[in-house]
Amino acid sequence: MKRKNLHIESETQKFILNKISLTGAIFFAGIAGYSYFAFLPLFLNSKGFSAGEITFIMTWMGVGMAIFSWIFGKVSDKSGRRKLFFLLGLIFQVIVFSLINLNNHIIYHCILNFFRGLILGMRMPSSNALFADIVEKSNEKKELDKISGKLEVSGIQLSLLSTTKSTGWATGVLLSSLTISLFGVDSLIFFLVIMTSISLLFAIPIKDVKNNNQKMTEKGIIEEENIQKNVKSENKNSKKRSKVKPLLFISVFFRQFGLIAFLQILSLILTNAGISVGITGIIIALNPIFQIVAMVVMGRLIDNPKITERMMMGFGFILSVLTLLCYAGGSLTGSIFIFIIGQICLGFSWGCIFTGGNKYIVNRAPIDRAFYTGIWITNLQVAKIISYQVFAFLWLIFSYTTVLPYAALIPLIGLILIVWL
Repeated sequence: MKRKNLHIESETQKFILNKISLTGAIFFAGIAGYSYFAFLPLFLNSKGFSAGEITFIMTWMGVGMAIFSWIFGKVSDKSGRRKLFFLLGLIFQVIVFSLINLNNHIIYHCILNFFRGLILGMRMPSSNALFADIVEKSNEKKELDKISGKLEVSGIQLSLLSTTKSTGWATGVLLSSLTISLFGVDSLIFFLVIMTSISLLFAIPIKDVKNNNQKMTEKGIIEEENIQKNVKSENKNSKKRSKVKPLLFISVFFRQFGLIAFLQILSLILTNAGISVGITGIIIALNPIFQIVAMVVMGRLIDNPKITERMMMGFGFILSVLTLLCYAGGSLTGSIFIFIIGQICLGFSWGCIFTGGNKYIVNRAPIDRAFYTGIWITNLQVAKIISYQVFAFLWLIFSYTTVLPYAALIPLIGLILIVWL
């Protein structure tokens, strides 16, 4: 009994260390990632690039993610080596960030952004699946399936992942905007390298929990075989019960298409409306700040049997429409208050869509969750690529303030489609 208790205590400590290491790595990766997204346009603008050129450059990051996210997700599922892809993604990200300031040619920045997309395609599906694996393994140890009748990763558990990301995004925007205000826009590159390096240090202790080559004791082998039987049985039932429907990705495509191009140049939209860089950083940070609140709240609500993934995502589409209308109103009036309302709507819209979509994928595809996460990312990036090209062309003819009200109609298509999910 004493030996068994020691074994349980050891397993619990490993789980806690794994969880802390992964959430810490995701947090600092989020700081770097959202700072890059929010202020690279400002950095490129300072180097003489126009809004249309910046949009074209950023498109290539979407191309890299679209091509490689599902590929690396599939390989991650097959090999079980989530940590390897996560670590490689962080290492290569440090290298890419270090190279940004070495050349100012548009082709050079396009190539770097393509590799940045490839790296995210390597890192993001593996980190999401690794987190779900760790939580699922914890549930197996606690034998939660005996209580619920099936082994399922809950919305509350998934909200820790999404909340960690959103907290990193909010912290990143605030810290990077402060850094830029104090030391100039060129300091952004140094900031990105430091934050990613810290993320890499946190990632080193992480252990894969579904590594096929993992050594186990005789007792561990028996336990693992029993677990695998349960997982296979649950997977067969899952396939019979439902699959991840393509309509999920199609509906989210329209939300991303209508919104993402304006989010990419939001720092320019705000500064062109007469708002200072410091205040711009705070306003941009409101999105991930309210995402934190949304992820926690929606993570709890999604476990309520009366609230379906479809219902939650539908509410997210409505809020996305309101976001674009607020951006249009803020651009015309220069009102900080209207922009703030838009950022609140944006934070809760993504909180609803991500929470609903993430739980839908994780529990309906327990074996292929990295692959379907990769498809989710690929879908978002394809929407981003097309959005950038379409709106970059429209911005050559009309101003973004003219286009914004019409762009608000596009997420409504996603809302209509989600009804049939």
